[in-house]
Amino acid sequence: MTWWCAATGTPWSWAWRAYPGVWLFVIVIVAGAWRWGRLGGAPAGRRRYFAIGAALLWAALDWPLGTLGGYLAAAHAGQFLMLAICAPPFLMLGLRDAIDTQVARGGGADRILHVLAHPALAFLGYNLILLVTHFPDVVDALMATQAGSFVLDVTWLVSGALLWWPVCAPARYQRLTPPLQMLYLFIQTIPATLPSAFLVFADYPLFKLYELSPRVHPALTPMYDHQVAGLMMKIVGDPIIWIGIAVVFFRWAGAERRADLAASRP
Repeated sequence: MTWWCAATGTPWSWAWRAYPGVWLFVIVIVAGAWRWGRLGGAPAGRRRYFAIGAALLWAALDWPLGTLGGYLAAAHAGQFLMLAICAPPFLMLGLRDAIDTQVARGGGADRILHVLAHPALAFLGYNLILLVTHFPDVVDALMATQAGSFVLDVTWLVSGALLWWPVCAPARYQRLTPPLQMLYLFIQTIPATLPSAFLVFADYPLFKLYELSPRVHPALTPMYDHQVAGLMMKIVGDPIIWIGIAVVFFRWAGAERRADLAASRP
């Protein structure tokens, strides 16, 4: 039985495929977070954030995108964007209140979360994972097996948690003011230029797995597929982070406006 999406080398078909491992993984995360995070009694907004994050997680891992990730570098890039950039902030915002109340103050977990909120550590951790997991040898080796593909997907999810934690963490973990959060997020978009440029401007396909995989469509040649993947990392990935910057700005501006109104009242 196929438990997780991986490269199989079989001819592509749009026929639906079942991945019980993906379903179990998502169910465990949702059920665990629901119980630990007490989402049943959380505000509707928190539950909505978490539901969006869980839906993005499922969409990135299951058919058809998860299956296409074993055939197309562009789909593989789409999975990265959803797992590392899109899903984590929603999941963390949904659990933010629970993290603030359930994690014991002064305990080991509390100290770890405080350390992880350091922007330099988050920057290095996220971008190290970004670069290493896009080395051709790493991708070719991991995507060839279900276990390797699982490790890659979970690693991307962890990298997204590192990326967004300094911004989405509860107030007692915050180390950055809103202006510095915006600067931090902008700087995070710079290192992704490296793998993107390699994919777009390479003279030949870098990933043997995607060069030799069965074609999904005749127009999607390996070279074109690689170029689309590289462009996606910048023209799709960067705007997603810019949206995060805009959210931080408008929340900061709203808080400043409310503070000014409160100060002006007699």
